[in-house]
Amino acid sequence: MSGTRIGTLLRGVRTLRRAPDIAALRAAPTPAALAKLALIPAGRNLGISVGFLPAHQRDEATAALLACRVLDAYEDLADRAGAAAAVRAAAAYLADRTDTAPPALPTVTVEARDSEAVDRVLAARVADIKALITALSADGRARVAGVLVDIADVMARNIESPISRVAYGEGVLGRVTHYACALVADGVLPEADLRELTGCVAVIAQSANDLRDNEFEIYGVADREELIRTVMLQLLTPALGGFALLTRLGPATPSRGARAAMAYMTITTNAFLCKVVGAPAPYRRPIAAAAAAACSSAYWTRMLERVRRTGDGAIHQMLDASPEFATGANRATEVLGAADPHAAQTSLVPLIVDTTFALVQTLPEEPLTGELPDAEIRTMMIADHLAFGAMERVPSHQPEAMLALASRLQLAALAPSPRPVTTNQGALL
Repeated sequence: MSGTRIGTLLRGVRTLRRAPDIAALRAAPTPAALAKLALIPAGRNLGISVGFLPAHQRDEATAALLACRVLDAYEDLADRAGAAAAVRAAAAYLADRTDTAPPALPTVTVEARDSEAVDRVLAARVADIKALITALSADGRARVAGVLVDIADVMARNIESPISRVAYGEGVLGRVTHYACALVADGVLPEADLRELTGCVAVIAQSANDLRDNEFEIYGVADREELIRTVMLQLLTPALGGFALLTRLGPATPSRGARAAMAYMTITTNAFLCKVVGAPAPYRRPIAAAAAAACSSAYWTRMLERVRRTGDGAIHQMLDASPEFATGANRATEVLGAADPHAAQTSLVPLIVDTTFALVQTLPEEPLTGELPDAEIRTMMIADHLAFGAMERVPSHQPEAMLALASRLQLAALAPSPRPVTTNQGALL
């Protein structure tokens, strides 16, 4: 990666700390100039990661990111009565399925947040965003159009009749994350290998957004501390899938810039979640760390191990402050790397089961003659939490899937050491 490119990215990081120049965005003379000015204010760290990509991927990712922000603007800022129709109209226009631009957003005197001011400018310049998409290759246009139409449908349905947070996250951020991973993988991995694991990354990103926006009502909590505890506990399971994806996808991705982009988002998302609970971040200089991680499989593995360790530290930092989990603070159980981090799992349930019983294997084998030490109690509680997480992923209307999970749990419990379990009990296995 060239020194010029690194310098541009470092300037982008400095831009993160500044309020967006809304007047400059409004005055940008061309679609390309608008994209250059809007990428960081609209995407934040995601915008920085786009800057790592090779040119052909960077143009497509920029157009897709800004188009998604337009849909966000119509979802959040349009009049409620017409918001669903406006979201669908914006997607149809950007996807070139109609020549009719979506209606203008209502005007306001003062925006509540800088991000809303940026989104409002992008919505007002929707024709320029469409021009960015139109300039892509035919395949690029088709990929971006597919994403926009799919997520607009989920957004609109949620406006019309609210759906669950999980369904919304999988339908919106899950679709976007799957698109992004498929783009950077550049055809290296088959679609089947990505779908469920990219959904885990989407849940992590959605959870970080919810923490950033203090979504108390969505989670049914009363204060910030309860929100942090609820979200961080829910992240244990998707974190396993996220690391499994990165273990496979990183070394297989042909472009060094694409690997750096993934590493940067991994490091900065982890840093945000660590900061939320008062734990140290994995790296002080994320751009340099991401560039190094992209250089070889060995550096990539080292980066993931470091992020795993800080993730475990954040989990225990949060549990130390939680009255129902506070026991065991004198020893931090490894959670995210408890099972074999290099196992070629592409389905989440086996990952959860393998990790659960890897934790169980660390508990004393001899008969209990008294209370377990505090550290072992915490390990057992985390293992229980993960096991229930596996059960929650089994559809209630599929008894054969529950039988498959029960068989896997039984075989894992009987195994002499924590290792992947193979059976013929169905798709979940």
